[in-house]
Amino acid sequence: MRRRHHYIETVVRLMADARDERVSTMAEAALARAWASDRAAPNRIWDALVGRPKPALRFLLASAPECRHEPRVRLVTAPPNGGRVLRTAQDCPDPDMREAMADVLRASDHPVLLGDFEEALRGEDTMPPQAVVDLALDNPYLCLPAPLGRYHTGLAVVAILKGRLDLLDSYDPANLVSTLVRLAGGTFPAPVAAVCRQWLREMGPGPGRERLCVLAVEGDAEALAAVRDSGQEPGSPSLLPLFLFRFEQWDRYDAVDPDGTLLDEQCAILDDDALIQLREIARRNGREEPTPTPPTAALLTGPDPDVPDSRRSSIEIW
Repeated sequence: MRRRHHYIETVVRLMADARDERVSTMAEAALARAWASDRAAPNRIWDALVGRPKPALRFLLASAPECRHEPRVRLVTAPPNGGRVLRTAQDCPDPDMREAMADVLRASDHPVLLGDFEEALRGEDTMPPQAVVDLALDNPYLCLPAPLGRYHTGLAVVAILKGRLDLLDSYDPANLVSTLVRLAGGTFPAPVAAVCRQWLREMGPGPGRERLCVLAVEGDAEALAAVRDSGQEPGSPSLLPLFLFRFEQWDRYDAVDPDGTLLDEQCAILDDDALIQLREIARRNGREEPTPTPPTAALLTGPDPDVPDSRRSSIEIW
């Protein structure tokens, strides 16, 4: 692999720095062949070119009439992944390179580049830069029914900001709820939070409501407020005892879990923060504090297809 990297870097230097135009042309042709035939080449070529704006633009924006996506330039025939183009459009010190990449992103329908938008807009730890939001709003292909799949709900904010609330129905309901809860508590313009909060309060029965109740049990402030305001509760019997305890509905809780066994089982899959909140509720009400025990088959953990492993919900309802 190192040899391959070295080869790419050498050919890029020849294309960019050779005094003989014939050598430069031959080097560019070699890079073009690698770009078209080697899946790993676009990332390597990009990394070698990005610090050389003029040759980079000449190579990346070369006309590619056979390209199946817009705009029809070499870059879009096989875009590098990992958000490279989007980061360059934001952070590249060269203004020509920065604006050229922004123009590509505004016009492109390539799934890799659309996926980079989705990943940036979905980030849970920080809100995306305004420049990313602006580029996303300029791209007409991001405001289509679930363009990257039902679980790529980071793009829901584009639909909201463009007033296309009808598109929210094209996403997986449970994953959409996770996104709306995050957006409601974020720093987007006020109308985004208002739309998200209304949508969460008007959930019908189904997986979206189940996810909302899970997030409420876990202590998410927006989910808690939505459930309290709307009176929603889970339809899953496996979650109901934990939900009733969390919302201090003691008569109903005592009826479904008189000895606390179900609560203890369900608490075993809560994170520490949620468990601390439950114990505070118990102490405040003179209740026995829950003691997590291994769950039965009634509760199973499972993957959330919208987020990486490190950000999965701690509860999944079977």
